Amino acid sequence: MTSKVEMVSVVIPTLNEAGNILEAVTTIQKHLTYPKEIIIVDGDSTDGTKEIVKKLDCCKLIIEPRRGYGLALMTGMKNAKGNIIIMVDGDGTYEFKHMNRLIEKMIEKDADMVLATRMYDPNKAMGIMNFIGNKVITFVFDFVYSQFLSDTQSGFRAISHEAIDNVKLKEGDMAFATEMLIQFAREGYSMIEVPSTYKARKYGKPKLRRFKSGIEIFSTIFRGFLDAKTIRKCQENWKKNRFK
Repeated sequence: MTSKVEMVSVVIPTLNEAGNILEAVTTIQKHLTYPKEIIIVDGDSTDGTKEIVKKLDCCKLIIEPRRGYGLALMTGMKNAKGNIIIMVDGDGTYEFKHMNRLIEKMIEKDADMVLATRMYDPNKAMGIMNFIGNKVITFVFDFVYSQFLSDTQSGFRAISHEAIDNVKLKEGDMAFATEMLIQFAREGYSMIEVPSTYKARKYGKPKLRRFKSGIEIFSTIFRGFLDAKTIRKCQENWKKNRFK
């Protein structure tokens, strides 16, 4: 559980986000009111992203030449010093101003993870296919792992550093975010949500490959389903929390 803030480590994976990264860092610097460090994990961008970050004294730049969303986040988290880690994409689609909101809810509820759910934003910039895919994945995940989340695919999260160190994560790409939820559910860590907004990308191209990522995510969910120990622990934790 997380009941106080010592330092917040903001981990941002980037790949060719030269048009977005400066605004992202500037907004975080301005609005995140807790002691902080900003870690940019770049996939060896070729559009000038690295050069922009190198000029920013407030950021630590790590080059991760191995491509993959999960690999970038794992690298950043391993180098994080804060007792709270915020993971967020650097494409400007998430509302960086809401970082305090996630942390405050985390402290208030003594939670291990807080996700910024986009599902209550009436103006969310989410395509119909992404919306449907997210809904299906979330329904299956909640059903299988006895959870009550609305947006399992949110890439904007505040996470207990202690908790993330206690779970085993190995997915190198987009399924990493779902694998994290599975492992947290397995260990009985508390996961809650707060409403946030989701904006249209201003610059650059989305990195999400729907079909490939969908297969990887469902494979991750069902591998956990086949692990009877995982399901049993999730059900035990659900019953324990339900009757508190």
